[in-house]
Amino acid sequence: MKHSSFPILEFDPDCRAKLCPEQPDAPLLPEKCVITFFREALEELVREQNLSPIAHLHSEIVDLPIYRLERRGKPVCVALPFATSPGAVCTLEELHALGAEKFVVCGGAGCLVPDLKLGRVILPASAVRDQGASYHYLEPSREVKCSPAALAAAKRGLAELAVPYLECKTWTTDALYREAEDKIARRVQEGCLTVEMECAGFFAVSQFYSLPLVQLLYAGDDLSAETWDSRDWDKQRSARRNILETAIELTTFL
Repeated sequence: MKHSSFPILEFDPDCRAKLCPEQPDAPLLPEKCVITFFREALEELVREQNLSPIAHLHSEIVDLPIYRLERRGKPVCVALPFATSPGAVCTLEELHALGAEKFVVCGGAGCLVPDLKLGRVILPASAVRDQGASYHYLEPSREVKCSPAALAAAKRGLAELAVPYLECKTWTTDALYREAEDKIARRVQEGCLTVEMECAGFFAVSQFYSLPLVQLLYAGDDLSAETWDSRDWDKQRSARRNILETAIELTTFL
């Protein structure tokens, strides 16, 4: 373990931990898993296919359902995650313990540059690590990359599905209300087009356990102008359902 004046930089590579997710005797989940932040889109899908939960992610506050469905004749599970980077890493840890091995995540992101059309599909290739949880899975670094194999598979899948997308770098932060002007400008200068709260955490756990994982974002609220514009990003029902369906389809390419 490396020592530092700053505890967050004291990375411990020991894979053993005192507390680990409970692992069932046999896998409860199929190998391929979609993690979606779009609750209303998932609930719509559940109603249409009359799905029932096969498991839950448990917390003291809420239990999040996990569903199983078929896509192209193969089983896929779809789960709602806990939010923010710490929530993301716990979600991935627990889904992996239950049997899932390959992941497609879909969620929204704020736009740091103008002309990112609302609803555009974003494919992050790397994330700036301006959060905490990833530093417990990887040595300190400015960025963390998406799994190269998963990224290549996602590109093949999006091309075959004829889904236009923009590959980019994203900025992951734990501090939703600290996205200040100078920091935004610096992130744009280093190549970030979007900001969100989970991507770096997902990528770090993916590397730590060698789990194929890719994340899809859709261009949501706009932070590129003098004042923030929500653009009603959380009310884009068709865009959110479409990206969920795309994520489910992409599992067949992993």
